[in-house]
Amino acid sequence: MTILTYGVFAIVGACVLSLLLYRHAKKRLRNEGPNRRTSVVVSALAPFFGLIWLVIALLIHVEISNRLARQDCGLSGDPYVTLPNGYELGSHNTYDGYIRAPGAETDVPIAGPGYVRSIIDLQFIDGKFVGTQFDFKTSSVRRFVFDTRTQTFQSSPEGPLTWNASNTEAQQGADSYWTLYARYRHHWPNYILLALIFGGEGAIGFLIWKSWTTTRPEPSQPT
Repeated sequence: MTILTYGVFAIVGACVLSLLLYRHAKKRLRNEGPNRRTSVVVSALAPFFGLIWLVIALLIHVEISNRLARQDCGLSGDPYVTLPNGYELGSHNTYDGYIRAPGAETDVPIAGPGYVRSIIDLQFIDGKFVGTQFDFKTSSVRRFVFDTRTQTFQSSPEGPLTWNASNTEAQQGADSYWTLYARYRHHWPNYILLALIFGGEGAIGFLIWKSWTTTRPEPSQPT
């Protein structure tokens, strides 16, 4: 829905900018020569070329994030990063923290072969994930240890805690799994995205300016 909303605003903005550039080009090139019509058309279409390039840049960003950085692109409702040990750390719908081994799939239970879900706090110590998770069956918090070398899971009850309180701790706690997530999230794909956007949009703007400055006046007619 967010992407759709941005898309609608972008199309409306492109239409408005196209009209403004069209009127400005006609006024600026009122007395110019044979290239005038081409320059006016290019000026009117430029915002839509810019919009198309923005989509292309975002698609490139998604591929770079997924394949090279091995993380989500930043627009997903299910954000994740890949830790140095190959494990994926993420959150389903941004509120259900999980870790999973390479090739493992998270399932309905909060712990299974190669994964742990419903995480509140999380630390990685000596090859082991140590933290707390919310147990929906008992509406309580339990402490767990997941050994990445053997993929064994051990847990012990810690005490009752409401889901709202657990969720608050997961989002704002000092040892929240989001802390580990932020530590291993790469930011260089965002810099590449900005370079692509500014480079492409700047090139389009330069072409418009070039068409305005290189349009030759019509040769004077003999009287």
